[in-house]
Amino acid sequence: MRYITSFLLTAVIAALLGLPTSAQTVVIRAGHLVDVEAGEVTANQSILIVDGKITAVGDRVIVPDGTEVIDLSDSYVMPGLIDAHTHLALMEMDGSDIDDHGSYYYTSLIEDTSMRVAQGTMLARAMLEAGFTWVRDTGNNGLYGDVTLRRAIQGGWIPGPNMVTAGIMIAPFGGQFQMQPEKPGLGNPEYTYADTHDEIIKAIRQNVHYGATFIKLIIDNQPYIYSEEDVRVAVEEAHDMGVKVMAHATSDEGIRNAVLGGVDSIEHGFEPSDNTLELMKARGTYLVGTDFPASRLGETRYWSNVERNKRAYAIGVPMAFGSDVVYYEEGKTRGEQTLGFLDSYLDAEFPTDHILRMITMNAADLLGADSGEIKAGKNADIIAMSANPLDDIHALYAVSFVMKDGKVYKKDGRFIWDIPRVLNNPRRKQPRGNMLLQN
Repeated sequence: MRYITSFLLTAVIAALLGLPTSAQTVVIRAGHLVDVEAGEVTANQSILIVDGKITAVGDRVIVPDGTEVIDLSDSYVMPGLIDAHTHLALMEMDGSDIDDHGSYYYTSLIEDTSMRVAQGTMLARAMLEAGFTWVRDTGNNGLYGDVTLRRAIQGGWIPGPNMVTAGIMIAPFGGQFQMQPEKPGLGNPEYTYADTHDEIIKAIRQNVHYGATFIKLIIDNQPYIYSEEDVRVAVEEAHDMGVKVMAHATSDEGIRNAVLGGVDSIEHGFEPSDNTLELMKARGTYLVGTDFPASRLGETRYWSNVERNKRAYAIGVPMAFGSDVVYYEEGKTRGEQTLGFLDSYLDAEFPTDHILRMITMNAADLLGADSGEIKAGKNADIIAMSANPLDDIHALYAVSFVMKDGKVYKKDGRFIWDIPRVLNNPRRKQPRGNMLLQN
């Protein structure tokens, strides 16, 4: 009896702490396995998953007795999708009863953080249902609404993709707004204004302390822009804590300052010269182009971005997919809107295998996520659909199966999420080393 009581106590403690009491083993029978790195499809493969990690892939995988089998023999199976530039707690409500004129400036004044987290709860589920198993949320979330969403998803309180979060954006005075002297505080809490090196360092430390797992700098939205040295100070401070840095930069000078300063990615990057693109290639700096459709961006800017993408691809710049969807579109979920951004890469004449790498393994590398490929040791973030995305990228619109961290969230086209009986504690651990792994 003493041993039974001890076993039950151990099981209860493990459940309360969110720890597995035994290995959870699943095998997926993949009729068509998409190798995004090679751009090839292999038939009749098995994927063995233990406790949310892929442990073996192949046509001769030894499967333990009693293993749960998921039959996807009629499907094309590939890694889960990744959006490296999201704003889950921001939605410009064109034509809504809260009329913000389609501007996040008004959104930031009208909607408090709690409302934006509520919106993010719905948008996170929509992204997961569409096949996005990871996202990098890049600011404009009120007072750390993105961090709240990430913790709630990690704790099992709501369904959504794994998240990397930027917290509050760091910018020269004014950020992306035009301020007026009577109300200089209207930029809070969207931005932390930091104009000296000491202010930049303090802003980064505050962000990390409050839960940011990536730092976002606004480089060139004002007549005064961050210099190469300003950026280097920020990057050294963040990298010392194991945190990467993204740079919102649009002008050639701003992009170049950010790249020379050592950032990990350029967001938007509308106007780089070929020399700057060559520098990005040499430094391994990712371009996250956020290529809005022409209906939102306008024909001139849209085709300018397409031309920029052609130049970046020809030069060999590392590229990761990021959408930057911030608006509501009648009749479409946030996931469907996000997938619509892929069309710009077709207009740039990108091969489909390159597009798939951008939205899986490249984005995973940028985020520092152990995902993006179906290989032993990777996270079990897996989706499936009826058609081959290498033949037609629009096959991604019909994802019928979604697994994240080894847990099935969508099967046979139906979203599955049951309120768990035991929830994990979403409180943040004290940060040490790699923030992505420990937050």
